[in-house]
Amino acid sequence: DINTEGLLLLTNDGGLSRVLELPATGWLRRYRVRVHGKVEESALAGLREGIAVDGVFYGAIEASLDREQGTNAWLTIGLREGKNREVKNILGALGLEVTRLIRISYGPFQLEDLPEGHVLEIKGRVLREQLGERLIEESGANFDAEIAKPFSNRPVRRTEPRREGAEPPKFSRDGDRRPIGEGGLIKARKRREGSRD
Repeated sequence: DINTEGLLLLTNDGGLSRVLELPATGWLRRYRVRVHGKVEESALAGLREGIAVDGVFYGAIEASLDREQGTNAWLTIGLREGKNREVKNILGALGLEVTRLIRISYGPFQLEDLPEGHVLEIKGRVLREQLGERLIEESGANFDAEIAKPFSNRPVRRTEPRREGAEPPKFSRDGDRRPIGEGGLIKARKRREGSRD
């Protein structure tokens, strides 16, 4: 969800990614949620039994009221399914509008005090310990794969030579990096007075 902030797990292993997002994994996902509206603690307690919203059943949810500030409140929500927009749909059914959603944990991985925008690499040994044999086997994860090279914004340079007879692309006079000529793009220019077409 683009409106969610906080902990984000990144991997280039598609199998691992798929296994971790499945509800069958059973990992608890915990969120700090700011809501607008009147919070009824009895309604939050009822979420332990699950709730149906617009024909979709959401399983057991842990929900607690942390503090209230006027018509706003902070909650901690824990769930194991991770269905699309689950937190917003559930709290919306209780008459609450979610105004901020911060993921603070995903299974054994915790946000803790990691600053916004920072990345922490989880080493293979720690991943093996946290995932356990069942999830490793289901995902087909390869912890012996080469670590990705650090990211760079520098343009990628051609490593192989141009093929024989190939000419470099032509560019417009004003330095635009757009090719010109037959079938290419041409920058429109104002017609000069007295010029003929």
